Amino acid sequence: MNGAALLRRRFAIGDRAFTVLGESIFDERSGEWNARLLFVPLDHSLPRGVASEPLARARRRDEVERKLRGVSDRAIVGAFRSIVLPLPRRTRAR
Repeated sequence: MNGAALLRRRFAIGDRAFTVLGESIFDERSGEWNARLLFVPLDHSLPRGVASEPLARARRRDEVERKLRGVSDRAIVGAFRSIVLPLPRRTRAR
């Protein structure tokens, strides 16, 4: 997997809709690969995309990528709900 891989083209959680990507990242400190999910909003419910905490860790990249490809809808929802969401931008009244 180079960069981020498409896991779900359109995924709805409540009234929000996202494209869900999976990304594997090497953590030099621990010497392990981490798998995380990237949520790209398809609506205007978030000001920008957000990333989950690592869902899986492994010594080998192919193990982490296999886990990402097999991620369940339930795991995606759980990962999204664990994210501290950014606040919407405020506009100043003139």
